[in-house]
Amino acid sequence: MSHRRFTPHPLVLRRVTVLRAVDVTPRMRRVTLGGDELGAFTRDGFSLPAFASPVFDDHVKVMFASEGPIEAVLPVQLAHGIDWPPSETRLGRDYTPRRVAEGELDLDFVLHADGGEQSGPAEEWARRATEGDELWIVGPKSSTILPAEADRIVLIGDETALPAIGRFLEERPIAGPVHAVITIADPSARQDLSSRPEDDVRWIVAAPGDGAALEDAVRTLDPAVFSGTPYVWAAAESRALLPVRRLLTAHGVPRSHTDVTGYWHARSVEETTAPDDARAASVPPPLPSPVGWFAVRAALQTGVFDSIDDTGSTAADLERRLGFGAGTAAPLLAVLADHGLLLRDDDRFRITEAGAELVADEHERERFDGLEADQVLALADLATALRTGSTAWEHRNGRTFAADAESDGEVGAELAEHAEGLAYLMPALLAVQPWDEGALLSPQGPGADVVRDALVPGSVAGRWTITDATGPSVVAIHAHALAHRTDAEAHRYLAALAETVEAVLLLEATNVDALNPSVSEDELVRVGVTGTGLRSADRLGEIAASAGWERADVQELGWGVSCLTLRPRTMAVLSESGEHAAP
Repeated sequence: MSHRRFTPHPLVLRRVTVLRAVDVTPRMRRVTLGGDELGAFTRDGFSLPAFASPVFDDHVKVMFASEGPIEAVLPVQLAHGIDWPPSETRLGRDYTPRRVAEGELDLDFVLHADGGEQSGPAEEWARRATEGDELWIVGPKSSTILPAEADRIVLIGDETALPAIGRFLEERPIAGPVHAVITIADPSARQDLSSRPEDDVRWIVAAPGDGAALEDAVRTLDPAVFSGTPYVWAAAESRALLPVRRLLTAHGVPRSHTDVTGYWHARSVEETTAPDDARAASVPPPLPSPVGWFAVRAALQTGVFDSIDDTGSTAADLERRLGFGAGTAAPLLAVLADHGLLLRDDDRFRITEAGAELVADEHERERFDGLEADQVLALADLATALRTGSTAWEHRNGRTFAADAESDGEVGAELAEHAEGLAYLMPALLAVQPWDEGALLSPQGPGADVVRDALVPGSVAGRWTITDATGPSVVAIHAHALAHRTDAEAHRYLAALAETVEAVLLLEATNVDALNPSVSEDELVRVGVTGTGLRSADRLGEIAASAGWERADVQELGWGVSCLTLRPRTMAVLSESGEHAAP
């Protein structure tokens, strides 16, 4: 899997005020924000940096409360990041900074014809916004590093993408001609953009979320536009972008030169016609049958989705192509159709947009056919594990998850990929800098590459040195090194480091990420894999103490991740405490 490069930024919660609000078009309202907190400021004793948005498609999260005071839904500001406490009334929406000037920030809000069912809290706020109104924002958390070698640019989007497209055309972060395709719901939504004679900007009137219209418009572009080294950026309704993704793949545009992002998701007919009290009901839905999950897993693993023709395929067609036994494909296809991934037309089945979206989204696929799915499957032995005090993973696979990670390169690579999210927290780590100038720093663990990349500039400048060695003068930074280990394995891991380095920095999740919608299920999966839930900083300190270390400091980096500084305990302290046994 290829990954786009980005520059992380410190996450700051800011209170801004409306300076003015104007209608750019009948369907777009621009709100200009200002206030002291757009500059460097101090809150709760923390010195926080000025607002910065260097790239055209950065986004900030604007905060609203479905009910009650806004203060109840705001994140907690840390010295170098934020944490999100649980909240049932928090409503966050992402918006692109349209213009960033000295002391001012413009956000553009799409306006639906009558407000109505399509409008959300951000649009309703923007409609009423007047001078002096307050708004709370967070971010940007990162900026994409654009490919400098691109010789042409293709911008694709609907009205929600207009702020980013307009800003790109004004700032021109990449030289070269621009080919833009923009769908709008009404001719009145057309804006004056800073295009040049060599640019090609096409406006298409189509209903919001009309994927066919967007696909047809992109197909009208000269295929030569996609040859060479283009940079293709697209943002619209998530399912409307599926055919665009397929077109880019067909044209051979490398993923490193594409950025395709679903800005919003169209609600189904059932959702938009349900009464408000039904949509807001707090009664949890019934537990879904696991049969659908297993059907999707089997379809992905056997290539069912890839084998279905554009015109549709019968069960017998797929049995013949994939070598299935007679009569086995029909029940599988029927279940996939029941879940909206296939469409049944008499005896033929076609893949739906939802099915195509699943196949195209590598991260979504991992829920059914990847390490995440293997961890879920281990829960079949959860009852036995709970009774015996072991792990479900070990019962199912014959050895612990950590043992598999050490011996199986694919598992190790998956852990390293998961650790890439630490990149957003590297500005906080570098700001805290829990090591002395000139230190020897040794990144370790699944997140080692992320930490190493963040340390390189300081190493080049001579502020510290990156090493793979151990020794009494080395500070070892272990990133996500304990999360996949049992308590006993964590103890042995830390004990093996005793007297080999000057200090150990542990980068580990110690608090729940309340923005994760499946946090309770993820915690149960963690129990199945490691035999324990999320370890607090205190619990990690206890394990470290039993392994010969003393917790010297704890710094919260944000998003529930902490940096614990461990230093060797003296032999006298160890002897008095008797803390040699594994927890």
